[in-house]
Amino acid sequence: MMPRLSFGLAAFALVSACGLPEFSEQAPDSEVEQSVEAVSFLSANTPPPEGAADTEGDGILRDADGRPFSYGLLEQTLPAFTAPMADGSEFDSTRLTRWTVIAIWGTWCHDSQADGPYTAALERAVAQDPDLDFVSIHLPPSAEDATPDEMFGDYGSLEAYFESAGYTLPTVLDRDGSLRELLQVRWTPSYLLVSPDRVVRGFRTDLSVAGDQPVKSFIQDIARVRGEVGKAQAPTIGTAGAMGIKDTVPFTLASIEAAFPGHTVVSLVDTDGATPVPVFHVRVPGSESPRFIVEPDWSRGYVGRVRTSDPAVTGPNNIQVGTTRYIDLRQDELKGCESNGAGDQLSITCRTSKTPPYFQLFFTKDPKGPPMLAEMSYFPPVPQP
Repeated sequence: MMPRLSFGLAAFALVSACGLPEFSEQAPDSEVEQSVEAVSFLSANTPPPEGAADTEGDGILRDADGRPFSYGLLEQTLPAFTAPMADGSEFDSTRLTRWTVIAIWGTWCHDSQADGPYTAALERAVAQDPDLDFVSIHLPPSAEDATPDEMFGDYGSLEAYFESAGYTLPTVLDRDGSLRELLQVRWTPSYLLVSPDRVVRGFRTDLSVAGDQPVKSFIQDIARVRGEVGKAQAPTIGTAGAMGIKDTVPFTLASIEAAFPGHTVVSLVDTDGATPVPVFHVRVPGSESPRFIVEPDWSRGYVGRVRTSDPAVTGPNNIQVGTTRYIDLRQDELKGCESNGAGDQLSITCRTSKTPPYFQLFFTKDPKGPPMLAEMSYFPPVPQP
């Protein structure tokens, strides 16, 4: 909303409801129930409550104060952008590698000021979790209202505001309103939850009007979504594929990153064989060891093989490297599969045709007993010449 008081009482009424500048004051005969407030955490497929209405004619359901019941970037990749931070460093959204809470606010907004102590408490709570990060983005009211006076009002600067408020936040500066448009911000303050693969997993508005213990509830929502996403992204490999590698996949960085969300993908050259081969190592963020190694069918430029020796990766019927012995495999699991080798090395190949896709298990001699599963590989289909 327009932050300037010089527009009269109508403008002042809009300052306290910090939506987009073009939002109008709610009409008295609105069908929106006054008791319905869009202050809860939203994740994918969260339905709006009964009583929400499209009060602005733009297809977005809102509560009586204009807060949206939806967010356009849910389950989409956070847009790539760079912007200066208040401490002089540069923020790059593509470098987010952990779960991250993004608080979107502005000193010009009454609701953001009211949320400030809660946002500061949220930042402190996030700091207690080593796998969770926090950053805020300070927006102007609009691209047309982005001068320092319009952004910071009587405070004159972000530093002066923080000094007055008694807290600080790591803050990205949107100096011209471009981030507001890029991030599809429809209400200030807003909060985003972004997963390590840079997908927006959650959204919510004001903490200050959300009832008892809103920060605690938000942290609980974050834990719930992290668990749900983690379960869906559990590292697996089998006859149907290796995580997101299931069909013909180009051997490119972008394709591999998309196939292994929540992981770090590193391009390397494998020199173990007679001829150096380019490969991708798929790693858990912060680890130097590969969880998966992706090899090319280089003559065609597609993924030719995905292999893993990581005990955290689960194969068919919960088999795992370093745990599953050859004798542990059920006979019905081996139907249609071929065993090769003997002694120290034993492989099992499961296929439906002579060409990929197919799946392989590699066992090696274990001095403590029967051969132990040492590696699992999936060979995805590639275009045939």
